[in-house]
Amino acid sequence: MKIIKNKIRHCLLVISFNLCPPVMAVSVPQWQIIPTESQLMFTATQNGAPVTGEFKLFTGTLLVDPNDLKSSSIDIIVDINSLSVSYAELKTTLISSDWFNTKLFSQAEFKSSHIEKTGEKSYQAKGMLTIRDKSQPVILNFSAELPNPDKGIVTGDAVIKRTLFGVGQGEWGSTDEIKDEVTVHFKVVGIKEKSK
Repeated sequence: MKIIKNKIRHCLLVISFNLCPPVMAVSVPQWQIIPTESQLMFTATQNGAPVTGEFKLFTGTLLVDPNDLKSSSIDIIVDINSLSVSYAELKTTLISSDWFNTKLFSQAEFKSSHIEKTGEKSYQAKGMLTIRDKSQPVILNFSAELPNPDKGIVTGDAVIKRTLFGVGQGEWGSTDEIKDEVTVHFKVVGIKEKSK
C-alpha cells in the first residue's frame, strides 16, 4: 500500500511539473537613454565635400544583456523635426517633401532583429530602418563599454543609401552631386532601469 501511495505521489509531481509553466529566467534589463550625453549625427557628401547634421531628439526601448544577446533587442525612434544643421536654408530643404517630408513622416525608426558580438568590445545589430514609411535592412556596427554595472556607453555607425528610402527626389534624385551613401554616427549612453 505504501509503495502504491509513493507511486501515485510521484505521478502527481510529474504531472504538475509538466502542466505548470517553468519559472521564467531573469528578464533582460532595460536601459534608459540619457539624452544630454547621447548623439545621433550623419555625414553626407555634396560635390565632394562633407555635409553634417544631427537629430537632437530620439528615444528608444533598449533591452540588452551582453550575456544574453539572443533575448536582447533595440528599438530607436528618431524625431526628424529635431534636425539641426549648419544653416536654416539647408534644414528647410531637408524637411521638405523631396527629402524627409516631415509633414507626412515625422519619425524614423530602427528595430533590431539580431545582435551578435564580433570582438572583445564590438558588436553588430542587424535590423530594419524605416524612413518615409520605407523599410530597408541595415547593419549597425558598434562598440560598448560599461563604466559601471548600471551605465553603458555605445558608439558606432552605419552606412545607408538615401535613395532606397526616397530621401532626395526630383532634382535631388541624381547621386552625381549628392552621393547616395550617408554615414550615420551615434553615441548612446544609458542607465540600467531598476527592476520593479
